Amino acid sequence: MGCHFDVLVEPDGSVLGRFNLVDVADGGAELGYRVAERAAGRGVATDGVRRAVALARQAYGLRRLTAGTTLDNVGSLAVLRRTGFTPVGEVSLDGRPGLRFARGLTPDD
Repeated sequence: MGCHFDVLVEPDGSVLGRFNLVDVADGGAELGYRVAERAAGRGVATDGVRRAVALARQAYGLRRLTAGTTLDNVGSLAVLRRTGFTPVGEVSLDGRPGLRFARGLTPDD
């Protein structure tokens, strides 16, 4: 299994967020991301996930992604839905209830 780690930075070099594809195997990977607190609510996570999806398809040749978040992480739930991920089941993340998401990748991504 492989991993791809990407960082989104501002023109001054400060980090806005990280977007990771981990457990890359058999045409799929798990997406994980985190944005700086100062960037919350500015669309940074949505933009970063869209960029990660495009990289997954175009640069890494992946066909599907999965992701998970806790039910109390309203921002991440919205970002995943907004970027084409669909809930596929319940999951426990660090002992907290959450949802597992999946997204197929198309040539347009």
